[in-house]
Amino acid sequence: MVLAMLLRGLRRCEVLGLRLGGLSPGERRVFIGEGKGGHQRLIPVSAQFFSTDGDYLDRERPPVEHDRIFVVLRGPTRGRPLSADGLDEILDGVRKRTGLPKLTCHQLRHTCLTWLREAGIALEAVQAKGRPPLHRIDPDWSSPTARAPECARP
Repeated sequence: MVLAMLLRGLRRCEVLGLRLGGLSPGERRVFIGEGKGGHQRLIPVSAQFFSTDGDYLDRERPPVEHDRIFVVLRGPTRGRPLSADGLDEILDGVRKRTGLPKLTCHQLRHTCLTWLREAGIALEAVQAKGRPPLHRIDPDWSSPTARAPECARP
């Protein structure tokens, strides 16, 4: 979930709203059904996201009767959809492990957008509704065969 915010600039509400039915690993796309202001969109996502998400689904996520991807993993609410408070607890752990005491979901999103700008994506494209462009970093990123931009640095 942290990768979704960092590599694709997803918002907190978008990550919490991800559903199993919205994943298309073969196409490397994810349907965002609960975006800011109720907006929906289909976005390309890196193979790294699907690999990490697949590991989570196979090894950590308990069997549940709903299709939310991210769920509570421990305690009396185990298996329920992860809440904003639960995501904050996860980020608390990330902050402690990384030594980044002020890390937030919004900072992860901004880091992605900053990396896109540094990689040469036009400011207007990054500013468009505050989300990264839907195609890879390339002078011809309007091509229908283009892939998702990778925000993570080598």
